[in-house]
Amino acid sequence: MRLIISRDSHLISQSHEDLDELERAQDLIDDFLRFAREDDVGNDLIDEIELPVAKSRLIRAFCIAIVAERRPDIRTFLMKAGLTLAQYQSRIGARMRVRCSLPDGRPTAARSRQFERRVERAYAAAAEDRIRLAGIYAAAITRSFN
Repeated sequence: MRLIISRDSHLISQSHEDLDELERAQDLIDDFLRFAREDDVGNDLIDEIELPVAKSRLIRAFCIAIVAERRPDIRTFLMKAGLTLAQYQSRIGARMRVRCSLPDGRPTAARSRQFERRVERAYAAAAEDRIRLAGIYAAAITRSFN
């Protein structure tokens, strides 16, 4: 499932180090996309320890790929895929699969107030992280135009 990332010569120097860095970023992104598809993340919140590599490395890989990419559709895809990293939060413990309700409106399971607060905190942290990541990726796009 190789994601083809274009290499723009005025954006990336043709040194082997830069091309190697882009290739490593592409490999990390491919591994993450494969992992996310197999893990069926959906809207769940997952402890970031479950990621195949450190979250910070994946964020950097997405930034590198976004800066290098010139096709708007692929760049948009990279940003959306990179934003899913917000669903991986530190120290949340077991995967949080929150189901809203059954068709008749009854809750799917009785939840303790403590659990509800834990879920609310985790979703708030994920929302803040999504905003932070969007800013990071937007800055990468801005850099790519300079």
